[in-house]
Amino acid sequence: MNTWVVAVAYLVSVALACGLLYWFGARAWYWHVLSVVAALAIGLAPVPEPFRGPSADVAIGFVFLLLLIWGAGAPFVHRTHHERHA
Repeated sequence: MNTWVVAVAYLVSVALACGLLYWFGARAWYWHVLSVVAALAIGLAPVPEPFRGPSADVAIGFVFLLLLIWGAGAPFVHRTHHERHA
């Protein structure tokens, strides 16, 4: 697989995670912890035989990075509270 395809896929994953954090802000802490745990489970789990190959590796890496960056990025995003004035 071309190196550029892999690099672009991973950059899109990081940009998407950062974009989600920017637009929606940090959610409840347990969603971010669950996201990091899910990313680690995906990253450490053995890949089944039918799913082995370069395309599957990129797809798994994409999901891994998305979950990890979104989950670990929560402490760096400030929650904004919009108060309504009547």
